[in-house]
Amino acid sequence: MPDRTLLVLDIETVPDRSLWSPEMEKQAQRKDDGRGREDPFPPPWAHQVLVAGVLWLGPDHSFRKLGLVGQGTTDEERILRDMGKFLDEHHPVLVTYNGRRFDLPVLALRSMRHGIPAAWYFHRGNAYRQRYRSDAHVDLCEELSDHGSVRRPKLDDAVRLIGLPGKLGVDGSWVDSMAARGDIAAVQKYCLTDVVQTAFLYLRYLVLRGDLDPARFRDLARALRDALASADATTELFARTDWGRYMME
Repeated sequence: MPDRTLLVLDIETVPDRSLWSPEMEKQAQRKDDGRGREDPFPPPWAHQVLVAGVLWLGPDHSFRKLGLVGQGTTDEERILRDMGKFLDEHHPVLVTYNGRRFDLPVLALRSMRHGIPAAWYFHRGNAYRQRYRSDAHVDLCEELSDHGSVRRPKLDDAVRLIGLPGKLGVDGSWVDSMAARGDIAAVQKYCLTDVVQTAFLYLRYLVLRGDLDPARFRDLARALRDALASADATTELFARTDWGRYMME
């Protein structure tokens, strides 16, 4: 068991159109190789943070809090300041899905955009950024793909493998359009649903790694399920979960 708390983290973003557009990206690609890619994905620095969801767990993996950074605001600067303050104060073990390649670089680069210190990103010799260390940052996408040596599963694929439902009719490609029509609540719910599924995937990963025996795993999973049962983000998620498969019963 870790001696630090754990923070399961996920962010949702929209393109920063003051810095980037698909057409600008295609033009840059044409200069490089003469070709433009259809529907190019923005580089990390051009992702404006809209929502950041977190699930905070104790050192014994007990539930502490599920919520949105910045008290639900979509103000990027407020989100980044609040996130940085928490991480600098607590230095939790981070649990993400593809966070080393996306979430953390976005948080760091966008903090630089606003002139917000992100000392947490460089803490303990860049521990959060180290690819082959999991004592400070467990990137489940990296862990389950042997750090990219095999095809990286999407979060949707990884959680469905163990009985969780995965995406509930929405995926990341919808975030920009949902934000454009003002449906921020749907983006927030989607983000928290991914956070919760990442947390349950992490518990099963600990069984795979041999850190939890099945009995202890079931105790922790049931306790987390009970703690989250009244959250808006989990109603449909839990109803569609195959708990027998997830609990290995």
